[in-house]
Amino acid sequence: MSEKVEACKKALMDAIRESEEYRQYEESKAEVARYPELHRQIDDYRRDVYLLRNSNQANDVSEEMQRMFFRRQELCKNEVVRRYITRELSMCRMLQNISMDVMSVTNLELDAFEDVISIDGN
Repeated sequence: MSEKVEACKKALMDAIRESEEYRQYEESKAEVARYPELHRQIDDYRRDVYLLRNSNQANDVSEEMQRMFFRRQELCKNEVVRRYITRELSMCRMLQNISMDVMSVTNLELDAFEDVISIDGN
């Protein structure tokens, strides 16, 4: 990797660590860590959402998504959980946006994957 790209990558990493989104996420992460059972519940939920979104199973996905929606609503009745999930989502969206912008300057041929990834960032 060129020195310029490496330096820019480091600057981007520093900017991310200095961002409000990262600061708030780290604050919420530390808060959740004080409640091991709550932390486990959040991790279980996050894992199940990940598995569902990356599943190749087409059957009953909408029903399962609805269950996950209600599960999230129940978890988010706790303000610590709501804050953590909201801030994690904000952090993920920032990283996705950065990734999509970086990818947009390349000529990678991704059209064949448009059914499984969102190339335009939406």
